[in-house]
Amino acid sequence: MYNNYFNNKTVLVTGGGSGIGRAVCIKLAECGALVTCSDISLEKAEETAKLAPGGNLAARKLDVTTSGDYDAAISAIVKVHGQLDLVFNNAGVAPSGELRDLDIRHFKQVLDINFFGVLNGSQAAYRQMLKQGSGQIVNTASLAGLMPVIPLMAPYCASKHAVVNYTRTLRMEAKSFNIKANVICPGFVETPLIDDAQIVNSKPGWTREAGKDFGPGLPVEKAADFILAGVAANMEIIIFPRVAKLMRLFSKLFPRLYVKLAAKSLGVFREKYRIG
Repeated sequence: MYNNYFNNKTVLVTGGGSGIGRAVCIKLAECGALVTCSDISLEKAEETAKLAPGGNLAARKLDVTTSGDYDAAISAIVKVHGQLDLVFNNAGVAPSGELRDLDIRHFKQVLDINFFGVLNGSQAAYRQMLKQGSGQIVNTASLAGLMPVIPLMAPYCASKHAVVNYTRTLRMEAKSFNIKANVICPGFVETPLIDDAQIVNSKPGWTREAGKDFGPGLPVEKAADFILAGVAANMEIIIFPRVAKLMRLFSKLFPRLYVKLAAKSLGVFREKYRIG
């Protein structure tokens, strides 16, 4: 399906210690790519490396909020392999809640990782790829970055809309230099982010309850297949699964009805999950 595309390509993946990032690292290694799996937790990155076949997956600690970490990681890859073919800027967090319960600290935390983390990685990779005359930058956003409104997720949605628009601009500008850019917009995927998400003033279980509106959770292995197939096909926006595409279309065709359904979801939260 996409195996030959990644064979012998040098790849940097962030957030590779769990979830989608881990699944992408393992699939890439199975395809014969030379992968550097990075994560804020070196221990988790090393766990991923042990799961990959062939010994062609290296682990590295990388803080996406620190541009110097990206520069060092890319320099190390180029020193060993001569160039960087792909970067997957995948790390992300999802604390949220009602705006009346949030402060600037919550927005800063999300934007620092979800947007500026992507920006740091993209710009560092772009500089290297301009030197070598080729490359591909793959940024993880979300279906939330394409939808008109999702209550209780303002920081997350803001960060993901920013990633979508930044990547589309990068794609347009980089094309002349033989550099590709793609943005990943998955729907509901079964990742640790679902249960680990911090919803301010909320009882446990709301994130999983809200996820039901987006269809059954997709296993991360299936998500990785969608991602790598889309990257190999150089799709501008990689949306999956099918229910995510349908939800986006529904919001465009029936905007008023979509807003009513979103308001209903907010009502369920306030009635059953909100604390205070």
